[in-house]
Amino acid sequence: MTKALAGHVAEIAADLRAQILAGGAPGERARRLHAEEQVGDDFEVWTDLLARRAAVLWVLKSVYVRVLEDRGLLRPGRILDREAQQLFERLAPNLGESAFLSWVWRDLASANGGLPELFATQPAEVAVPSAARSRALLDFWRKTDADTGFRWSFATEIFAGELMGDLYQELDPVVKDRYALCQTPAFVRDFMLARTLEPAIEEFGADDVRVLDPACGSGHFLLDALRRLVEAMAPQHADWPRDKVIDSVLGRVVGIDINDYACALARARMVMTAAELAGVASLAEAARFRPNVYWADGLEQIERDPEVRHEQIDLLEPSLELQVRASLPRPAVRALLRPILKEKFHVVVGNPPYKPEKDDSRKTYHRDKVSKRRRYLSAYGEYSLAAPFTERALQLTKHSGRVGLIVANNFMRRDFGRPLIERVLASVDLELVVDTSHARIQDHGTPTAMLFARCQPPTSLTVRVVMGRRDEGDAPVGAGQGAVWSSIVEWWHKAGFENEFLSVADVPRATLAKYPWSLGGGGAEQLKRRLDEVARRRLGEECADIGRTTVCGGDAVFMLSPGEARRRGACQLVVALAVGEVVRDWAIDPQEFALYPYQSMGGDPTGSDHPAVFRHFWPFRTFLRGRTVFGRTPEQRGKAWYEHLEHYADRLLTPLAIGFAFVATHNHFALDRGGILFNRTSPAIKLAANSTADDHLALVSFLNSSTACFWMKQVFQPRSHAGQKHHPDPERCAYEFTVNGMAQVPIPKNESFRSQLVALGSIADESMRGRGAVLAPNYWAFSLGSRAELASRLEERWKVADHLRQRAIFAQEELDWLSYHLFGLVPTWLRAPAGGSGTLPRGQRAFERALGHRSFVRQGGRLLPPSEGEVETGPTSLPEAYADVTARRQATIASNDDIALIETYLYKRLWRDTEDNVSESVFRERHDRGQLRAWLADRVESVVERAGGPIPIAKMVVALQDDREFLAVSEVLEKRAAFDILRLVSSLVNEAFVPNHALHIYTDSGLKKRAAWEETWRLQRLEDEGQRIENIPVPPKYSQGSRGKSKDFLRNEYWQLRGSLDVPKERFIAFTEMPGRSAGEILYGWAGWTPVERVKALLALDEICEDEGHSLGDRIALLDSAWRLLPDVIRDDPATGARLKAELQALVGPDGPAKVLLDEWKKKFPPPNIRVKGGSPPPSVRADSREGERS
Repeated sequence: MTKALAGHVAEIAADLRAQILAGGAPGERARRLHAEEQVGDDFEVWTDLLARRAAVLWVLKSVYVRVLEDRGLLRPGRILDREAQQLFERLAPNLGESAFLSWVWRDLASANGGLPELFATQPAEVAVPSAARSRALLDFWRKTDADTGFRWSFATEIFAGELMGDLYQELDPVVKDRYALCQTPAFVRDFMLARTLEPAIEEFGADDVRVLDPACGSGHFLLDALRRLVEAMAPQHADWPRDKVIDSVLGRVVGIDINDYACALARARMVMTAAELAGVASLAEAARFRPNVYWADGLEQIERDPEVRHEQIDLLEPSLELQVRASLPRPAVRALLRPILKEKFHVVVGNPPYKPEKDDSRKTYHRDKVSKRRRYLSAYGEYSLAAPFTERALQLTKHSGRVGLIVANNFMRRDFGRPLIERVLASVDLELVVDTSHARIQDHGTPTAMLFARCQPPTSLTVRVVMGRRDEGDAPVGAGQGAVWSSIVEWWHKAGFENEFLSVADVPRATLAKYPWSLGGGGAEQLKRRLDEVARRRLGEECADIGRTTVCGGDAVFMLSPGEARRRGACQLVVALAVGEVVRDWAIDPQEFALYPYQSMGGDPTGSDHPAVFRHFWPFRTFLRGRTVFGRTPEQRGKAWYEHLEHYADRLLTPLAIGFAFVATHNHFALDRGGILFNRTSPAIKLAANSTADDHLALVSFLNSSTACFWMKQVFQPRSHAGQKHHPDPERCAYEFTVNGMAQVPIPKNESFRSQLVALGSIADESMRGRGAVLAPNYWAFSLGSRAELASRLEERWKVADHLRQRAIFAQEELDWLSYHLFGLVPTWLRAPAGGSGTLPRGQRAFERALGHRSFVRQGGRLLPPSEGEVETGPTSLPEAYADVTARRQATIASNDDIALIETYLYKRLWRDTEDNVSESVFRERHDRGQLRAWLADRVESVVERAGGPIPIAKMVVALQDDREFLAVSEVLEKRAAFDILRLVSSLVNEAFVPNHALHIYTDSGLKKRAAWEETWRLQRLEDEGQRIENIPVPPKYSQGSRGKSKDFLRNEYWQLRGSLDVPKERFIAFTEMPGRSAGEILYGWAGWTPVERVKALLALDEICEDEGHSLGDRIALLDSAWRLLPDVIRDDPATGARLKAELQALVGPDGPAKVLLDEWKKKFPPPNIRVKGGSPPPSVRADSREGERS
């Protein structure tokens, strides 16, 4: 049912948003609400969220009615019973279904016998859906199955049940993501309330306990608190009527949430649960219950903020307390909440949002100073909302009151957690910390922890900590029955307990008063502490600097491949850029490139007269000028407007650097010998300027060790489980290795073993760099022979690559065991003897022989065996020379707890071809095919480039059909000699072109944005001519329908090639504006033509069309394309531009093509359907059927 209702929500939301954007009364109401809510989102973007909220509220009201009908509380019926609608239609025959439902809601919102808390109009309801949408909703509820007579029934549904929670969480995916909607399962709530509410009742008494959930969602904690307090009070007041007990509890259980429909649902559940507890049987009796659930921001410190004038006036109104909570605007809510929050609470409990704060206005509020102290100390850096919510919970708790929260555990290891740990939690009586990151909790993909504290100074020297050891594997069948959670419930109170899933210990409070927290069970925390104690120095002391070398600040403009840069006239500025994904297993394999507008690495910027600045950067000048870092633009910081936003020149002056992956499953460090830029996802470690390559190799050898990986995984934050749906194994969980944390990596004494570190590091470094070279296209492309020769060379390179990897595995294994000795974990280095093969296959390392070899590839939830998941073309058995040392290593693993802890796949390198969840055989085929296809695309592009003018695909085929190398590569790609060359060339062209004319590229919204960009360019030209232009507007970015934004490109493929700044990255131009051409006859040009070359091509095409008898009206788009290019031509070559302008004016008049002619042309010549994917010929496949396939 939830899924079906979600469809109605989506349709109603689209309807409501259209009304809001159309202006009029709905638009005015929306703008007032936008100002009142003080959100940072642009109004147009925010209206998508508003419309979705209003749609959910509309649908939820229909759910409430259906529940009341089926529970017998609403007679006669309103929705199921058609008589009510028929009566309404007799009274108002022309108003429609939405008016009928509005009448139902108004009737049921009446204070006289209705349930206003459920049905009153809420601020978000700025418009009502169209009659058609409401008709569809009514039909949904009334529809019966033809065979069974079944219809949706709520006869047995209780408002505290899971269905209501599902409705809260799943009705709209955008709202779910925006507000981080996530239910807390009953078994988690039971555990938390047993540690908070139950002892509070014993200490303070059920008559007095006040409870708050500051992020209450659909009210799960509130309902549980309501029931528990009623059960505790009732026996003590046996002479009281039941409803008096319930009223008392409702007055002391308070919920706040920023999501208005969550509040609506929580109120509904509270009212109906109260009615169920009281045993009432009519709406009139239920209406007397008034839950304290408020639509507000739980982080807004209403009790501390000064009262504003209209709130003070409202407080003088005696009726404010009696007004329906659901219909109150924000100012009135604040007025009501102020005295409630000032009184504080005995228990604050909840599951606050895990997501980071992205709203700039709220960030500013959180960081405001109040009485010389930050409003939230924990609102530090890029903080998760769980941090200030934890601080807020403590602010609102009475002295010695209790706080219980389940929060994202990223505060323990990410930088923003330092003030929360050292200044907030260290100052209160933290009693219990439970690591729940290994427990499988429904809908909780983010790793979590539970915190329990009393709002008082610490009373003991230790804190009880439940430390996780490992996941339980697949999700448990029964809720709350998983092995990890069961262990938590059974053993949390038993210090010293340990099993395979967790350890329980009383940890010194002083340890938890320092950032970061390391809660690894099974001895992990103790081993991490030992590594810290043994360390000679920290990495931050060993190196000169750690961090990125550049931030482009406008990646869409700067991130161009060498081919894209060549077409933009900027090939001289291309530099390889290392991103985190390509720093793997000792090597950096750059797949991304950036324009680097500097004269040398770390040098002065390229001059403003450089051709690339003129041709490529100029159209984006206003955008680039508007970029800021720390509130200052490049020019305000004395930089050129086209420079990178952040350029750390000092880190580029020396060539050697160690790059590492910011996000990865394991520690990946690689030595760069110069010429590569490093961004945030792949920071660089820079040693002193006089450091040698051997200095770098010695360091990178240790950083790549399993010991370093162990330490890093104790300190750094794992990423969400949600990103691991295809590979839930903890060994495949990615971590974030931050720069600040990396500076603390312990470095052991290694002087006596430095030469061994360098020698082994050299083997691994050279092997994996060599492997990258073997797998690059140049390995097979430099000498293309026949199909058989090429296929053989492709197969041969994988054998070479596998051999090189086996050399690196051998070196890595030696380094791992050397690092154990350097840290004193083993008394001697268990070293392999000299004279062996110097290679080691996967599966033959000591721990793999002891514990088993795994592939970590899953299909259908099944872990593939190595024989299916991996490909090994070389030897697979243990070299005989290494049998003895391997046996001794296995014995050490069995006898040494510290070594056993590290020697697992969790900390040992996986050595996989790819981190994608595919078998290596599939990956290798994809890898080869991708390179072959890219080579073929380059070859087709070279044909078009050399053609000297636009040509059809058929002429490309003629030029290629006798190309021996092209045919050989094509035959290997297609796996047969008799392939369809027309089909292949068509697919290569059609995945890399964009039409020439704007009317065939953009939607109406895109055309408006394009006009804004053209106006900006006009003003830039005036500025270039010496005119003083104030505040040239930054034109809007393009979008393609995400997050409620407009869809600006006619096809997703154009969007994928151009992006939000419309940067031309296509290989080909399609002259679709040329009349009289079918899809197969369209002419294509090279996207690297200069504006002069393109105008000349267009004029030549116009002559052809004129000779063919086409009228000026049919040719007008060709001439318009040329006209729009004239400013660029004039800027490049004024004389040629003037001549071409005169020629065009003779054809279309002095002011260019008339708009009326273009409008008529647009109607007559819609964009042709020529998009073909996957090698299919143009006539056989509809382009729009495959739209969006590219990722």
